[in-house]
Amino acid sequence: MGKNAKFLMASLVVSLLQVTPLWAAPDVGSAPTKSVSGTAVTKAPAKPAQQRNRSNTPIHVKSSELFADNNAKTATFIGKVVARQDDVTIYCDKMIVYYGENSDEVDKIEAIGSVRILQTNRVGTGGHGLYESKIGKITLTIQPRVTQDRDTVTGQVIVYYLDEDRSHVTSGDSNRVEAVIYPKQKEKKPDARKKP
Repeated sequence: MGKNAKFLMASLVVSLLQVTPLWAAPDVGSAPTKSVSGTAVTKAPAKPAQQRNRSNTPIHVKSSELFADNNAKTATFIGKVVARQDDVTIYCDKMIVYYGENSDEVDKIEAIGSVRILQTNRVGTGGHGLYESKIGKITLTIQPRVTQDRDTVTGQVIVYYLDEDRSHVTSGDSNRVEAVIYPKQKEKKPDARKKP
């Protein structure tokens, strides 16, 4: 396959992913879908998603061991780590919490080994994860996969924002971006004529 064909294929995949942001935040208050010149246009949110700063929200962590380093402003948790901050839950083998300028603020959380990150109906997995709580950004590497409902996406690196309809998936030499997208079913309204 030539360079132009690869570029066109990559552009097509990116366009499809933008039309159906399967691993993006749940759709809230969207306007109806419209068609312009035969091209499908995704639902536009009525109001832009509000980014939540979770950096000074308490983190509840359970692990087998804890190593704290006040000079380096880090806390390292090892062994079956489970961490919860607001609506985000992280499972991993090892976790390093990096504190910001203020000791009451978390700058970022690095998850290493058997990483699983949950938020509402979205699950991200991989061998390594970086969670930047200030901007609600998660970066997954080492065989990353994100699933939302039945839809999935895999690639070399997956970056997604918890509070926005934005994500970016890149491929590498050995693993290309792959997405499985299921058609969205319209909810059936109960028949008012039927009595229970």
